[in-house]
Amino acid sequence: MMAFLNKLTLILMMKFFKLLFSIIFMLMVFNANAQKNLVENGGFEDNLYGWNDNGGKITPWDFKSGKNSCAIITTGTDKWVGIDQSIRIPKKTGSLEFSAWIKANNVVKGEHDWDGAIFSIAFLDGSDKEIEGGDNIAHLTGDQNWTRFSKIIKVPARAVSFKILLAMGNASGGMIIDDVYAAVVNDQLVVK
Repeated sequence: MMAFLNKLTLILMMKFFKLLFSIIFMLMVFNANAQKNLVENGGFEDNLYGWNDNGGKITPWDFKSGKNSCAIITTGTDKWVGIDQSIRIPKKTGSLEFSAWIKANNVVKGEHDWDGAIFSIAFLDGSDKEIEGGDNIAHLTGDQNWTRFSKIIKVPARAVSFKILLAMGNASGGMIIDDVYAAVVNDQLVVK
């Protein structure tokens, strides 16, 4: 009987260590694929620190996570009001993933099709001049509940930095932004 219990204990211990090793291995793999957010203060928990402010307001009243978000509210359709942040691209970066949670409230665009609540990316060269390869990730009008907008964009050859722009572009109404994110993408994971 004692030999049977010792054998059972040994088998259970082996299974436990196998399971523990598997869990540790999985956590290591997931951490290896997790990327650091390049955006400073993307959740607006530290007010507008890190952002160039041209009309954004911190609000604790409506947010996706944390305790704050950024609201951009306009009453006319004759100007651009928003926030932006320029970020250096890490060396040997092939693609970047961009995302943000955005909510739109009664957004009415101006006279042009591109007017509205905007989430866009511009790539910049070494002289901070905009180059081709940027993209609009979201363009909203009307009302929209919290929605996560995301896109993977290939980095142009001459780009050394990028600018994230969140704005009410020639539009009235409001947009609320939270959890702005940009990270290097492992190009082996990108479906081409």
